[in-house]
Amino acid sequence: MALVSVITPVYNAAQWLPEMLASVRAQTLEDWEHLLVDDGSTDNSPALIRAAAMKDARIRLLRTPSNGGPSLARNVAMASATGRFLAFLDADDLWLPEKLARSVAWMRANSYSFIYHDYRHLSSDGALIGPLITAPEVLDLEKLHTRRGLGCLTIVLDREGIGDFRFPVECPYLHEDFCAWLSLVNGGHIGHRLAADLGRYRLSPRSRSGNKLKAAMETWRIYREASKLPRLRATRWWVQYAWNGFWLHRFARPR
Repeated sequence: MALVSVITPVYNAAQWLPEMLASVRAQTLEDWEHLLVDDGSTDNSPALIRAAAMKDARIRLLRTPSNGGPSLARNVAMASATGRFLAFLDADDLWLPEKLARSVAWMRANSYSFIYHDYRHLSSDGALIGPLITAPEVLDLEKLHTRRGLGCLTIVLDREGIGDFRFPVECPYLHEDFCAWLSLVNGGHIGHRLAADLGRYRLSPRSRSGNKLKAAMETWRIYREASKLPRLRATRWWVQYAWNGFWLHRFARPR
């Protein structure tokens, strides 16, 4: 059994996998397992993962029967995870070497079950790094709906405090991770910010969230349909979210 289970959904990510895998192997905390779930890739992603697993027994390849999306893939990984702590890393993102060590130590010192940390945007070619991106100090219902800066690659959960957490696969929205954090907050779990730059989120024009107008409209749908916010509150919080998003992407995008 590992202390930390690293969860990675994979879909046609062969060009990113070597660097991402290297960032996990470089962790100063070595008590981890890395569960990569291939979600119907048509490139050589599975072969790359199998080759990595042959060299490091902590790496495990899992498969879905067909492409079901990142939420389902993450749930498949979590169902097989043995670690007390869950950390999420998408196939095109990166961690800095102290990510796991600092996160776990800080959670244990403060008895936190749900944390996130700072990060920076990375250009698609990996050459440019943007300014520091920070989330709110404490993540409650209002902050979740009004602030930006909460990246999936920054989240670490303690299953002893969170319980049987799963990503909601029935969430019909672009921001499926938002629905996951919403379920945590609605369940009474408050997130806490670790003020440390420990990750790199790769920007790509082909990413699922690359269309900003579509992403904004999907956020509005979540506020009204998933969060069930009254129209006035939904409007006020959505405007704040959009405004924060404008400044985040204006100044956080690598030049």
